[in-house]
Amino acid sequence: TYRSNEKDKNQSLVDCIESIERSNATQVTRMQLGGMDIEGTNAMIADALKLPIRLTRPLSVAVHQKTLGNPLFVKVFLTMLFEEHAISYSFKKKRWLWDMNIIHQRSMDRELAAILSEKLLSMSREVQETLTFVACFGMRIRKDVLSMASYDSEEASRILSCLKIAVKESILDEDDEYFSFPHDLIQQAAYERVPKEVAFSYHFNIGLRILKNSVFKGQTDPISLVSFVALDQILAAKSVTVSEPALRVPLAALFLRAGRYSLGVAAFPSALSYFERGLSFMGDDGWELNFELSLRLHESACHACYL
Repeated sequence: TYRSNEKDKNQSLVDCIESIERSNATQVTRMQLGGMDIEGTNAMIADALKLPIRLTRPLSVAVHQKTLGNPLFVKVFLTMLFEEHAISYSFKKKRWLWDMNIIHQRSMDRELAAILSEKLLSMSREVQETLTFVACFGMRIRKDVLSMASYDSEEASRILSCLKIAVKESILDEDDEYFSFPHDLIQQAAYERVPKEVAFSYHFNIGLRILKNSVFKGQTDPISLVSFVALDQILAAKSVTVSEPALRVPLAALFLRAGRYSLGVAAFPSALSYFERGLSFMGDDGWELNFELSLRLHESACHACYL
């Protein structure tokens, strides 16, 4: 998914979708999601407050004007109103009440990302770092991958505790298999709290840890979902690399296999990215380090470029 007004930031995804459409191999249906209308906003608020829609409509109209019907904006705005006592529960009347004067004066001029950043920054440093760690995976992370990305069971337990705190604060959602961000702006706020160079080192260390805890131990097939998760993390680390030959060759070999697999499923841009990343690990002395591997990576990269 991507925002239509941020198409340039998601060019790789857009190109991939258009490539699939041109191939006619798979039917592609585009769905454009906008904000809720007033009736939808009213239904959401009435359900949350357990009141008839006729009673919540004045409140919903005001909230819709402030949030433009964005479900996440509605949720955040209602939470802010509750914290400011503009919405409160009356035990005498046994229902929720609100002050329309305060609500009309309340502004949503600040960007939601700034609001969420403030909430993130109000949490402990340990929770913030954990959320940045999770944000490196995108919108969600599998719980089994989470354990592989940890140094040991003690760190995995610490990360899990921090994520539970984030879930309690509505920064994360949790189900049986995943921890996930409820909106991409929250993921973006968590990811961008550190400089890019630091984020690149996060990606690289995460990918390397997953490989060391799975593929390099022989517990996972080199061309498995877990392997691709790890390689994509290292790919996202841009120019971050290693100097030890004991790691350079195995990593380059894994990227060669991933690239060849991608060629086999016609994912040519991804294949080229894998080959180029593999070549980056070979370095200037790659031909002396492993001639055969260097040759295969160069040949495969040329092939991907041609396709």
